[in-house]
Formats: sequence, structure tokens, C-alpha cells
Amino acid sequence: MKYLVIFVSLFVCSSIYAQQIDNTGICNDTVAISSKTVSIKNPIELKYLQPQERLVFIDNTFKNMKSAGYWISKLDNPDDVILSEKEIKEFNNKIFNTKVNITDLKVYPDTINTADFIKTLKTRFDYIAKKQYFNENFREIQKEYFEFLQNSIDIDTNSQKLQVKFAMTVKYSDVRILPAEDKIFSDPNNFDIDKLQEESLDLGVPLAVICQTKNKKWSYVVAPLEEGWIKTENLAYTDKKTITKWIDTKKIAVITSTKADIFLDEQMKNYFEYVRMGSKFPLLSKNKIYVSVKIPTADNQGNLVFKKAYIPRENINIGFLQYTQRNILTQAFKHLNSLYGWGGTNGEQDCSSFIGQIFNCFGIVMPETSFQKIKCGTLLTEFTSNQLPSQKEEFIINNATAGLSFIYLPGHITLYVGNEKNKPYAIHAIWGVSAYDQNNQKTIKYINKVIVSDLNIGNDVIGNSLLDRIIKINLLR
Repeated sequence: MKYLVIFVSLFVCSSIYAQQIDNTGICNDTVAISSKTVSIKNPIELKYLQPQERLVFIDNTFKNMKSAGYWISKLDNPDDVILSEKEIKEFNNKIFNTKVNITDLKVYPDTINTADFIKTLKTRFDYIAKKQYFNENFREIQKEYFEFLQNSIDIDTNSQKLQVKFAMTVKYSDVRILPAEDKIFSDPNNFDIDKLQEESLDLGVPLAVICQTKNKKWSYVVAPLEEGWIKTENLAYTDKKTITKWIDTKKIAVITSTKADIFLDEQMKNYFEYVRMGSKFPLLSKNKIYVSVKIPTADNQGNLVFKKAYIPRENINIGFLQYTQRNILTQAFKHLNSLYGWGGTNGEQDCSSFIGQIFNCFGIVMPETSFQKIKCGTLLTEFTSNQLPSQKEEFIINNATAGLSFIYLPGHITLYVGNEKNKPYAIHAIWGVSAYDQNNQKTIKYINKVIVSDLNIGNDVIGNSLLDRIIKINLLR
């Protein structure tokens, strides 16, 4: 079970109220979001305004700074190779050995302990069920709903071992905390973040399948970077040998656009699916118009069948990209203004998966959550609570490396891109920043996309800017 403690307090308020709500941005309530925990502290009672009353976020970033080329031009040697292919493999091994919830399915066991797995499921149910939630009809969800879902799982409790099956995703798949499509929310006026959404998987992800619901609609799966419930119709069964061969494929095509369409014919009219940046597939052939790849599909019995598919050439790199600052920043800025999606909602990305997609293009494998990603590479510093924002800013300017450093605050991760007029800037996927009106009511400055910004977002509320709350900086090399 993976938990991440995050502080969704990218809170902003009009400067005329800054003194009135001094030191806000934090509340004593803890709200569960999916398997991630959100803590918000504030000494005043928080009440959401209606969504249509959300404040407008003003983007003050200068237009030229919204281009990768602007930041690349500031670098001395943007095309120097930071890590070779061999060094990236060694780097991945170091990440894996830090025990940050990355699963090697090539060595995943064929059976697992039933009692241990049931304990894991119970922990998940208890974690979700103890909180107050609402459905899309504004009605509070009762405990009987969670009991029904818990009873829907098909596990032979008399058996000491569960037989593991292996499979691959044949469609884009939402990974759910519980086996349900229903969206649940912590506030009846806030329908942006579905608390059952864990993550999402693109086409072609290998899986270990642990169990199903009694109606066979949902399967509990373990993927390399996450685990949870996906729809059974979205997977196709195979064996571990096939999974291993897929993982170890040498000749690959890597998706380098934010989204790439997959077609089943050379004329590229028979649309099949789209996949996101960083996805990879076995390469079959290429020309100036398209690249043909092997993709997984399911037959009528739900078993794996590989098919030949076609992807427009401009969306593909043959093999991983070279690990250079130019390439990293170029990939990051392709996402500028891409929509935000908590846990991959609607095929989009949140702050952590945005980072993951970029570095997947180079063959670097990192864990799912921002809390775990900041453990990768070399930790440059961990700020103490008494360090001033100006001290943090000075450290970032003097020590962070554009394209290679993550800036982390609890619940949010950004990619450092460089400095402008003695201010550090980052690119990141962000849902929104909160604000308080003159009646001390909480509302949202809704961003809902990938932006490039300085670190002062939220500074109208004292102690609440990104810079105020940054705690770690790393170097991914």
C-alpha cells in the first residue's frame, strides 16, 4: 500500500487580505485523496464557494519564457550527454535498490500469501471508508457502499496461496483504489479530484493479476509503478515469459509527443487508441510517414494477441532519446498548457506523472509519487523549517541544474528550468491555488494545466508560496 502525505495548499489570496489571514495555508483536518493524504491547515473554518465563483489565476510569466529554447539558450553545453545508455541502466538499478515501490514483474512470484493480500485490501478499504465522501448527486456516501464493494471481491479465504496470473493492458486504464467507476469527493461543491482515482496505465503495460471481483468486471493488478483495480476488459492474459520478452525488447519505438495516435492500417485511418509521452513499443519497421510497432490486443477469450500497428513518424523516436539538457527541456515544454488530470483522469497527467512521462523518454524509470521521485538521484539539500525563502531561493539559483533538478514541496513536484533576474523558475502540472475572500471563505484560483512559473505562486497568503514550502532539491544524475 502506497501512501503519500501531501499538502494541497497552493493557496493565494488577494494582497489586501494577506494581513487579515496571516499565516494561513494550513488546517488541522486531514482529508484522504485516493491513496494519497492531503493535509490543509488553517485556523479558520473552510467553506467552498460554488465552483462558478472560483477566482481567475493571472499568469504573469513573460511570453518568451514559455519556450524551451529560451531556457536552453542560457545553458553552456545543452547537448552534452549527461548519462550514457549504460549509465542510465546503472542509475535505474540504484533507484530500484532504494526500495521506492518499483516492481520487477520479471521476477514476480507465481503465488502470494492470501492472508497478507487480504490485509492489504482491508487497509485500503478502511482508509477510504473512515472518511466522509459525497457522490456526484451531492449525497453523502454511507458505509454500506464500502461494505458492498468489499464483499464483491472473489477470494478463497480457505486457500493459503493466491495464484498470480500475468497480463498486459490493451487499453488506457484508470487504476482505482476500490473496484468501482463511481466518483467520490470530499466536498459536495468540489468535483475536481476523484478520491478513488489512484493512477492510470497506457496501452502495453505488463501486469501481475492477483484477483477479481465476483462479477469478473474488475481485476486487482500490480504494474511496475502502481497497483490497484482496473477493468478486466482492459487486459489480456499471457505468461511471464512473454512479459519478460516484452520488457527486454531491444529495438523499440518511444513516444516523444504528448499524445500519439495508433492506427491499425498503413493509411492511418483505422484508429485504435492514443498513448502518452514515454510509452514504448517493439519496433517492426519505419519510413518517413509512419513507424510500425507491435501492440497487445485481446482475443475473444481475453488472451493476449499481438497486432501490427502504425504511428505517425513525427511522434516517435527510435530508441530512447539522448539524456541531454536540451532534450529534457524540449520534452517538458511540449506539455506546456496540457490539461491537468489527477491520477491521469481523462487521459491527462498530474504533477508526478508529468515528470515521469518526460524521463521515460530517456529510459529512466522512477516511482509513481512525487514523494518517492525526490528520493531518486542525488539529494542536494533538505531545507529546515527555519530557513528563509530568500535563503532557499539563493540555494536553488547557485546549486540546481536546469532540466536535471526537481523542486519538491509536500504534495507537489516541479522541474527546475533556470533563473531569470535572480528568480528560479520551474515547469509543472498544477491543479490550482487556493485563496480566501474577505469573509474567510475558501475558493480556488483554478489553473488546471502545465505552466512555467517562478516559485512565488501563493505568496499573497503569508507563508504559503511554493518557495515558502519547498523542502527538498535533488539532481537526477
